[in-house]
Amino acid sequence: MEDKRSSVKKELLSEILENISSAVYVVDQDERILYVNRAAERLDNYTRSEVLGKTLQEVYKDIVFTEEKDSPCRIALRTGQLCRDENLEWFSHGKVVNTLTSTYLVAEGKQIQAVYAICDDLDSMKQRVIRNSQFGRQMVYKTHTKRLQNGTKYVFDDIIGNSAPLKNAISTAKRFAAKQMPVMLYGETGTGKEMFAQSIHNASERYAGPFVAVNCAAIPDNLLESILFGTKKGAFTGAIDNVGMFEKAENGTLFLDEINSLPIYLQSKLLRALQEKEIQRIGEAQVRKINCRIVSATNEMPDVLISEGKMREDLYYRLSTGVVFIPPLRERGRDLDILAMQAIQELNDEMDTVIIGLTPALNEMLHQYPWPGNVRELTNVLASAFNFVSERDGYVGVEHLPSYIRVKIEEGIPFMPLDNAEPVRKTSEGEELVIDRNINYMVDQYERRLIERALDETDGKLTRCSEKLGISRQSLSVKLKKYGIRASDHKKG
Repeated sequence: MEDKRSSVKKELLSEILENISSAVYVVDQDERILYVNRAAERLDNYTRSEVLGKTLQEVYKDIVFTEEKDSPCRIALRTGQLCRDENLEWFSHGKVVNTLTSTYLVAEGKQIQAVYAICDDLDSMKQRVIRNSQFGRQMVYKTHTKRLQNGTKYVFDDIIGNSAPLKNAISTAKRFAAKQMPVMLYGETGTGKEMFAQSIHNASERYAGPFVAVNCAAIPDNLLESILFGTKKGAFTGAIDNVGMFEKAENGTLFLDEINSLPIYLQSKLLRALQEKEIQRIGEAQVRKINCRIVSATNEMPDVLISEGKMREDLYYRLSTGVVFIPPLRERGRDLDILAMQAIQELNDEMDTVIIGLTPALNEMLHQYPWPGNVRELTNVLASAFNFVSERDGYVGVEHLPSYIRVKIEEGIPFMPLDNAEPVRKTSEGEELVIDRNINYMVDQYERRLIERALDETDGKLTRCSEKLGISRQSLSVKLKKYGIRASDHKKG
């Protein structure tokens, strides 16, 4: 019975390997080819009978790798060096093969028995991406054409992400949307506050009415009052009869973005308008009734604004009947991957490229960065990187980042020690280099130790320490902040 089950498993495994789109190669310790699947035959234009049992040298003697590279299987067998999602190109039978390749070792103890490689044909993958993108564009177009022409373009379905903090924010906003209460949105710069505001409007009973947005920080104080409440002709030099934003938002929603920038004297006038549901244009005695819902947003914590005197407490209570906290990108986990793919699809359409995704190295770097500019910053970083990709590139990598962005991201990645492992350990034969983390982590560990040693030797004096390390004092200060090092801890006595 056990032999029968084992046979069924082998047949199932063979069926899977023969039908997957990835090319699979298995090579033994003598560099002889043990197995290739159908996808590998198609990729290299060889039949199995031509390659099985032969060495890599015999089969691939006429194949030339670009960038002076050797066969990844041969490299793995001879050096133990593996590749992970590496973009490799080679010339085979008069055509260029462009793949994303990974190699893996099969070993017993320290003895390498075999190596296998998995190669994805980037040209084939790009064609699938193009087909899917065209379908996606048609679906997006159909969805958007059904939307009301009310000054908005976002609904809750446009807010992308699966993380618990984001889902909680959306759920809260949907509950508030069904009511008539004012809503206050709190979120850092670039988290998508206007997307939430428009979504609340479109999920409310006022969806057929106008959505009017005012960025309080972008308008000079001396103009903000007239823009909000309107003016009467002759009220001041050059004044004309002008409808304010409150009136323009009649039966709809008035979105006051960055309300923390509203001057205190205007906050009292806004409070009265909310309480009495009426306004007066500047220079006019007539009182006008208003009927609009207020959605406000701030990028600073409301309690901090109140304690610092930037917001009237009574206005806050009036505006914050419902409060929605929009999480920053650094707290949304794998949402970054979803947002990056969405940005890549949009950039592919805009720049007529076919980029499949991010390289593992860049993806890891982006996940370590704290994103002070949140989703908006992520989109801008990827847009900048797209300017440096070529037609042959299937993925956006670290090498595509403009140097100033790469430096900013690398300096912004916080130091997070994972253990107390030493990069070098002493053995009876001497010193042995320990590689137990990725290279970025190990370089950071080494740089931190050098800085701490230099601080000890210079009694914690930053100028002397920077001179000893051969860097500017400003660069040293940045590195101290990055690694959480306090110079005072290294003063003698």
